[in-house]
Amino acid sequence: MKDIEYVYAVSYIKTLENKMLSRSDMQTLIVSDGIASAKRFLKERGWVGESSEELLKNELESAWIKAYEVCPKEAPIDLILYENDFHNLKTVLKASVQNEKWEKMILSPYTIAPEIIEKAIKSKSYDELPEHLKTVAREAYKLLTSTMDGQLAEIFIDKAEHLAFLEGAKQAKSEFLTGLAELLIELTDYKTAWRCALGKKPKDFVKNALINPKEALTDTKNTVIEEIKKNYPDADTETIGAFEKWCDNKKLSYIKKAKAESFGFAPIAAFLIGKIYEIKAVRIILTCKENGWGEEIIKERLRDSYV
Repeated sequence: MKDIEYVYAVSYIKTLENKMLSRSDMQTLIVSDGIASAKRFLKERGWVGESSEELLKNELESAWIKAYEVCPKEAPIDLILYENDFHNLKTVLKASVQNEKWEKMILSPYTIAPEIIEKAIKSKSYDELPEHLKTVAREAYKLLTSTMDGQLAEIFIDKAEHLAFLEGAKQAKSEFLTGLAELLIELTDYKTAWRCALGKKPKDFVKNALINPKEALTDTKNTVIEEIKKNYPDADTETIGAFEKWCDNKKLSYIKKAKAESFGFAPIAAFLIGKIYEIKAVRIILTCKENGWGEEIIKERLRDSYV
């Protein structure tokens, strides 16, 4: 698809981007006097809902609805929702096998309703699922029910998610999404390797958990950190938590580069991903307000801002 076909969509999305919460707005939320004050501020900014969850859900879904409305039909918007789809598959799969409830653990928006995922799993008929979930759901179910090892099933689904995103980005011929997929695979492998090292997992387990196995990532924590520093000297490797925050900010730094573009799908994708970051930030603030936690805890958990 020619980039020129996105001109109107990009122009419209820019108007939505200009309405996103600024750093100043986030600071106002952080210092607001309690949860009621924080929610009142969001409503004044046009967010809709009464409970915290309603405010967050409605704001995020609104961004997707508007993006679908203005983008060409062939726009690869669904790819950005793969993360939610695969999360929901993991959630529904484990709940179905263990006969538990899953409704409160679902992420939205999504490309396929979790009820359809549940139906496919329980009937062992996966034809109603989209291509990116069909085979994964079938094989993950077999893996989980044969081993009853939830961790192995999660690893399998997580790897499939990243590879499906990369393949979809390539099929869409989107350099922006392909570059993002490759970055996420690399950063995910670093985080996985570090956590496996902390858990003293055997090499075979680590190799199976990695998307792109590297010998340097199957050794000790120090070796993993050396590999990270070799490729990203600026990475914060003080703790695994600090590194995971750095990874989130690295992803955000990548997508922000597309904000200045005026053509193609990249600035639209950047806005949608930036909106996800905004929602996550507001969720952290509202959760801390509801629990009476102070500003230091909020700032410690927040990532960089998209705007």
